Amino acid sequence: MTQAAPASAVMEIDLQADDYADFVAYMYKRPEMRGRRMRSHLRFAVLMVVALLAYTAWSAWGPGGPDWGAVLPAYFQGLAVGLGVLVLLALAYEFVLPALVKANTRRMLRRQPDEMFLGRHRLEFGADGIDDATATASGRMDWSNVSRVEETPEHLYVVLGTLQGVIIPKRGQDAGTLEAVRVQFRAHVADAKLAVSAPAQ
Repeated sequence: MTQAAPASAVMEIDLQADDYADFVAYMYKRPEMRGRRMRSHLRFAVLMVVALLAYTAWSAWGPGGPDWGAVLPAYFQGLAVGLGVLVLLALAYEFVLPALVKANTRRMLRRQPDEMFLGRHRLEFGADGIDDATATASGRMDWSNVSRVEETPEHLYVVLGTLQGVIIPKRGQDAGTLEAVRVQFRAHVADAKLAVSAPAQ
């Protein structure tokens, strides 16, 4: 706990499919997710280097073993092509796939909307956690389950896991409400990357 906070702060939000799509794309670009993808690309590159060498040597195997004069030119040519394709795929993962993921998420939620997730929510931020109430259900998320909070120009994200979190759109909120919620986050979440102040959206 980093500072004393008022007893609670209340916010009414209208969660839409675009908000969830933005969250998925945002989390996909997080450094830990990018690092995980890069480690996966590296493992694949190492496997490709070893497998290609074994296959090229086996293809040129003769009575006295592999003909290295034939193996090495073919190996390096295949390696250059393979690594070029891998680089293109890695770039696509970083710059093309996020947009596709966002579009597919938006399309999925519009075709099959999650009535418990989307729509009007009343969020109350208090000493014990975040109370979330809709027209049909309610629940609480304890502060101990929150790993971090991050703010973008359009949203506040309460992050629980790699791809899990509470999405809080800032649109329609006045500056006072947003600042009251930030105060709660600063008081209860150690890793809170928030704006000092922000205009109403």
